[in-house]
Amino acid sequence: MKNIGVSLVLGVLSLALSAPAMAQDIVMGEIEGEVAIDDAEADGAMDEAAVLAMMSGLFQAEPLTAEQEARLPAATAIVATMMPEGFYGEIMRDMMEKTMRPMMAMFSEPDFLLASRLTLDEAALAELSDAEKQELLTMLDPAWDQRADTMVDALISNMGGAFAAVEPPVRAGLAKAYAVRFDEAQLADISAFFATPTGGEFARQSMALFADPQVMGATMEAMPEMIGSFTEMETAMEAALESLPAERDYADLSMAQRARMADLLGVEPDALGDMVIPHGEGEEPEAE
Repeated sequence: MKNIGVSLVLGVLSLALSAPAMAQDIVMGEIEGEVAIDDAEADGAMDEAAVLAMMSGLFQAEPLTAEQEARLPAATAIVATMMPEGFYGEIMRDMMEKTMRPMMAMFSEPDFLLASRLTLDEAALAELSDAEKQELLTMLDPAWDQRADTMVDALISNMGGAFAAVEPPVRAGLAKAYAVRFDEAQLADISAFFATPTGGEFARQSMALFADPQVMGATMEAMPEMIGSFTEMETAMEAALESLPAERDYADLSMAQRARMADLLGVEPDALGDMVIPHGEGEEPEAE
């Protein structure tokens, strides 16, 4: 349950941190953090800082023009109405509460937990009474019926710092996006609308709408169709890749290529056999 729960928590957390910003076509800024990885774990692997830097680099925006910079104060004022201080954390906590707790509860059902801890087939599991299932679970995890809620409670109560770190770059990015997408007259119209009672309410609710149960529920309803399309996507990608030369393993390299690779890496050619990681390890080798 712990591993499943942590994976689910992280997945929902990623969605929670990105969904409203993504809905507004905003890319969040990089959140810096210390990384502590044992040497054994770090061997041949990218550390967290490098991954964050790479992800941040994927979404580099063009610098604002002088005209857009001139519109930035008006855009910033509009965004301040839409996202007052502390607002992002509030809607994110609400989203996580409404999405994560039901999902964790689903993965805390006795049948699911027993199937993840015991090699039981469906028939054997079905023969067990509810009391027997609970007795088995209690043997394996005395806190099985509390673990999911405890994880969600701990995460939500400790996410204040993360949300506080995310909010300023999201607000700044949203302001820049408004300055880019709307001209001076349009920004003035938006500001005037937000100054009305209806406009002010719209401004306060607009971003929160993306965390509304109606929207989240509709998104979940679309998941099966989206997941079903993955097979077609995989088939299309495989077909597209067939036109490319196959990846090479150490055994596929010529002597000249091995010598050159060793020279580039500053190692002896004999050491390359242990350095070159086989592509698609565990899969059938591709035909040349």
